[in-house]
Amino acid sequence: MRLDVRHLDLVLTIAEAGSLRRAAARLHLTQPAVTAQLQRIEQHLGGELFVRLPDGVLPTRAGTLFVRDAARIRADLAGLTRTARRALQDDAQAPVRVGGVPAQQFSLLIKALGALLPTRGTTSRTVRRTDTVTALLASCELDVAVLRRFPGTALTLPSGVTQRVLLTEPIFVGVSLGHRLAAAGRVALANLADDDWVMPHPDDSGMNHFVAETCRRTGFEQRVAHVTDESHVAFSLTAAGDAVCPLYPLGTARESLATLTLTGDPLFRELVLAWRTDSPVAPVVDALCAHIADGYLALVGADDVYAQWWRRGGAEFALP
Repeated sequence: MRLDVRHLDLVLTIAEAGSLRRAAARLHLTQPAVTAQLQRIEQHLGGELFVRLPDGVLPTRAGTLFVRDAARIRADLAGLTRTARRALQDDAQAPVRVGGVPAQQFSLLIKALGALLPTRGTTSRTVRRTDTVTALLASCELDVAVLRRFPGTALTLPSGVTQRVLLTEPIFVGVSLGHRLAAAGRVALANLADDDWVMPHPDDSGMNHFVAETCRRTGFEQRVAHVTDESHVAFSLTAAGDAVCPLYPLGTARESLATLTLTGDPLFRELVLAWRTDSPVAPVVDALCAHIADGYLALVGADDVYAQWWRRGGAEFALP
């Protein structure tokens, strides 16, 4: 036998009523049923909780202690119920919590959520490290996130989180307007073998390793001369003619650079939507992805270089 809430309620009711007969009436049970249940509890505990008197019952010393602690436990359980109900009610109205890398899909995701779940609102945070985003998803600090995945680096998601590839996005390169290849428009990666590069700090996305390995397979060792996570610094160094930098096709304005696409599109990343299956995002994820796709296509059409790449067969490369 194991004590549960029903046993606590029985003993407390007997103590409050002062007799087995009155306790039975309050519990809507027969007096023999109450007596039998009390006896089973006392047998389990190893002694009597009440002294039986002709006109009722009185708690023993053990019974007094039992009643005291049972009342506290019952109050704690009632408080637990209230707390959980308030939390569930708050969750039902809480903003959708968005996180992930600062890709175009991040802002498009927030805009799409505003259209599909207008009464919820959103909160957001951009996070570069993949392991930080997945930890926030695992701890329910995020409902949905945009993540990046580079070839050769696994994306491991916690239990209760699923994913969908939104897009395979090419990586272009930027050179100065005076660079020998500035007017080429489209070049082979091997044509950059003699150039220095500016790259972000290595992180757990695997981008730096992927770019270096791709250059190596192309036949040259990538020379990284500058390391910065600030795009404006990378663009300034590149514009000054000191380096080549990788460029995502959409993003920070870079009028001071010439954008080159790469033959065969050897550099790319997958952009992944990850969401908790118990979040408010889950029921609308199909519509959410459709909104993001429509918004992204509008951005593609507004960028001359990307639009030309897209029309030359890029759509088949990019779309899942």
